[in-house]
Order: sequence, then structure tokens, then C-alpha cells
Amino acid sequence: MRKPTFALRSSARRLRRPSPAMAVALVALFLSIGGASYAAVALPPGSVGSAQLRTFAVTNPKIANSSVGFRKIMPGAVGVVRVDRNQVQLRVVGTCTAANQAITSINIDGGTTCGSTSPSESDTGAMTAKPLLTTATMLASLALPGGTQYMVQATPYITVTDNTDTAGQTVTVSCTLASGTSTTATETSTATLYLPAGQATASTSIPLTVVQPVSANSTTATLSCMDATTGGIVHATLDGAGTIYVLTLAPSPTSTSTSTTTTTTTTAAALRP
Repeated sequence: MRKPTFALRSSARRLRRPSPAMAVALVALFLSIGGASYAAVALPPGSVGSAQLRTFAVTNPKIANSSVGFRKIMPGAVGVVRVDRNQVQLRVVGTCTAANQAITSINIDGGTTCGSTSPSESDTGAMTAKPLLTTATMLASLALPGGTQYMVQATPYITVTDNTDTAGQTVTVSCTLASGTSTTATETSTATLYLPAGQATASTSIPLTVVQPVSANSTTATLSCMDATTGGIVHATLDGAGTIYVLTLAPSPTSTSTSTTTTTTTTAAALRP
């Protein structure tokens, strides 16, 4: 007796593809399950510590710009090896001990290179005229720090005014530039002015230069002039004014602090009308 076949045909009909509505329902089901699963595995705040981070797990792209401040760097953690030596200067370890020297450059390790300092200039300022008598009159003075060598210059300006001598007269003026002490560096020079009868005024200048050796102590440069006319000037007024100029000099290899005497005396040519 043959078995009926209608049952097999009925099963084949039930295995057909799902309808569009069924497909949409299945997608919605999978999405809802996935969202719930993500929510189930999300990490709560503060749950990841140092123990959960593997070594070298945080790489450079994971660090935001400007996120690591100085408070996050342990004191002393960044040493010489980690700094960029083209941008960071290490501690200066050298000094300049010789006189008239200063640091001219510093290498990356802090070592210094020394060189001679540039000359410095100073002066006593504008001249002030003072009457000259038969004793020395101080026209200018300038204090000089110790430890260096100086070139000292002055050019006192001498004037005769209000001359009423009917016979005419010759006036002699002596000026001295000294630096240090009276025996250290001194130059004395004289100038003669001739005023014939009827000439009321006359003037001249006296250039003076001395070099003061190195002195351990501070010194003083002075400029003084006096009326050296025999018997003194008559029927006229004699004035002098001068400025002291000083230039620092680097000491020569053989220079020492021992004082030397450099005294000279010169006579200027007479000034005639």
C-alpha cells in the first residue's frame, strides 16, 4: 500500500523565504540585542587603573597636545640626557679670573670662553673756568677704580682777558696732569703768551697725556695749572679750564702693579700775534 505524498509537499511550502516584514523585525531584534550587549560591557568611570594598562599601551597619538603640564612631571625626572641641547643651556661652570676679561661665549656643557673687555671711557664733564694764581689751581679731578691700566688725557684751555698793560707783557702758564700719585704718572707742560700793548686778549691750549700703570687700589687723576709768570700777571685776568678724559687699557703681559715714574716737562711755543 503506497504512502500519501501530500504531507511532504505541505512541508516544502512552509520553508519559503521570510517576508519583508519578517526581515525588518529580525534586524530590529539583532540591533536591540547588540545595544544591550554594548551597555552590558561598558566600563564605569574610574574603573581602569595602572594595573589594567599594559606596558607601552599608551602611545604618542593617544596623548593630547598640551595635556601634560609641569605638575605631571616628577621633580628631577628630566635630566641632561633628555633635554634638547640645541635649545637648553646647561649650567655655567666657568669663570674669567684675569683682569680686564669677560665671558665672550658659553658652550653647551656650560664651559666659558674669556676675552678682553672693550675699552671704557670716562671724563669729568664740561669745563669750568677758574682764575689762575701763582700757586697751583685744581681744574679737574677724576676717581679711578683699581685693577686696571689707564690712559689719561687733558688739554687745558688758557685765556688772558682785560689786558691793560701799556708796555705789553709775556705771560707764562704751567699745567700738570697727574694720575695715581705724584710719582706714578705725571706730565708738566708750560705755554707762553705774548700780549703787546693794546692787545686785550690771548688764548692757548696745552695737551697732556699720561699712562697710569695697574694699581691694586683706587687712584685719582688730577689736572692743575698756575701762573708761572715772573712776578705774576699784571693788569690782566688769567683763567684756565680743562676736562680730564680717561680710557681703560688692557694690561700688557709684562705689566705689574709696581709703580713707575713717567715725568716729563715740555715748553710750548710762544703765541704771538
